[in-house]
Amino acid sequence: MQALYDSEINFTISTFWDAGFRWKLGDESNGFVAEGEARTMKDAVAELVSAALREFPESTFAKGARR
Repeated sequence: MQALYDSEINFTISTFWDAGFRWKLGDESNGFVAEGEARTMKDAVAELVSAALREFPESTFAKGARR
């Protein structure tokens, strides 16, 4: 999460009791490029990371993940 933030990639993870986790890649001002839902925080983070790698392949985040 810190690496996404440091790469200036905006994201949101929210939850509502017993409804799982909702994640979004992007922001309200510039729009969201990907979003999804997961039953666990671990799965939400994994899905968010996959989306970030796919949507921002040239970012500092993606380059660091390929090392």
